[in-house]
Amino acid sequence: MKTAVMIAALIAAAALQPGMAAEKKAAEKKPAHSACPSAAAAEAEQGIRFMTDVMVVSSACQDTVYAEFRLRNQEAIRAYQKTMIAHFHGNKGFDTWNTTLANQASQKHTGLPTAEICQKDAELLKTAQGLDPAGFRHYAQTQVATMQTTPGCAK
Repeated sequence: MKTAVMIAALIAAAALQPGMAAEKKAAEKKPAHSACPSAAAAEAEQGIRFMTDVMVVSSACQDTVYAEFRLRNQEAIRAYQKTMIAHFHGNKGFDTWNTTLANQASQKHTGLPTAEICQKDAELLKTAQGLDPAGFRHYAQTQVATMQTTPGCAK
């Protein structure tokens, strides 16, 4: 199953390459201030990044943590998705970004034995198990507070 997931992720990444190059070129034409995410978008991005990492690891480890996390935090997740859809000016931009994010998360584990993935990311799954909606939002906000800002963007 792990091999099938990785193959699907690589095929999706390859299919997105031409579109991503065009989007990158279009983004380069936009003014620099448009690259600076709002506080809400920065938080939403961190929340979705966390959720994506949990999805990949939970799937590789054949664990139910991801499904339980999504069920418990569905309102926060939907709010984060809506924020990012607005940030990317529509579903297409969000879907492209979200797919790329999932592919990157999968690639971090390429070639690793399942047991090593599960051991290496046990703390991630443990964190996800303990996050309710308020905790999830706090986690995402903490990630924003500790990350580097984009050059030219205020923190």
